Amino acid sequence: RDLAAGATCTPTVINVGSSAHLRATESFSSSSSSVGSTPNTHDGKSSWINTQLPNDPDDDLSTYAQSKLALMQFSTLLRHWLLRTRNNDATTFPRVRILDAHPGLVWTPLLRNHIGDNAVGILTKTGLSGWIYKSSSEGADAIVSALDATIPTMPTEEAAQVYFVNGKPDGHAASESVSIEESVRLWNCVIAPEVEGVVELPKGWGSASW
Repeated sequence: RDLAAGATCTPTVINVGSSAHLRATESFSSSSSSVGSTPNTHDGKSSWINTQLPNDPDDDLSTYAQSKLALMQFSTLLRHWLLRTRNNDATTFPRVRILDAHPGLVWTPLLRNHIGDNAVGILTKTGLSGWIYKSSSEGADAIVSALDATIPTMPTEEAAQVYFVNGKPDGHAASESVSIEESVRLWNCVIAPEVEGVVELPKGWGSASW
């Protein structure tokens, strides 16, 4: 966005979410009850993603739903880590906003593929697609509108989730998406094994920082 002369801009990360995260199913083995434990089906060597996610097409978008919940949980990890890091060294680490935003129902190839050619044909022919769904540009506008969010003034509020839906804050999000315990569990059980030796993590990144 263009800024007026003399205006400042707070660094902002917007993770694109989806209401689909509300129906995400449990990603971990029921026997893994403690935070940070490893699912009993993971041998510590093979990829959890390759062994746990279905090989079949994601016809019901359940895997998509899980991925969107996981992205929001990663936002939670970032917010907590940044808050802790700023509290230790506010001069080196500027304030960064980590926001989640669901654009609403957008007429995307993913959605069209999901509902099928017959439904797409009917919705397109009748013009209902334009009434029910947003265009890609309208969806993008809903995401970018999160840049206008008010920055929390209290340090403790910087770790609070701000979830935009259709361009408006305070959307309904699953409790798992903001749970630091569930988010740490996601990192330790799923993400960390995948990025180990591949991604150089920031100094101090880890469960102790959350």
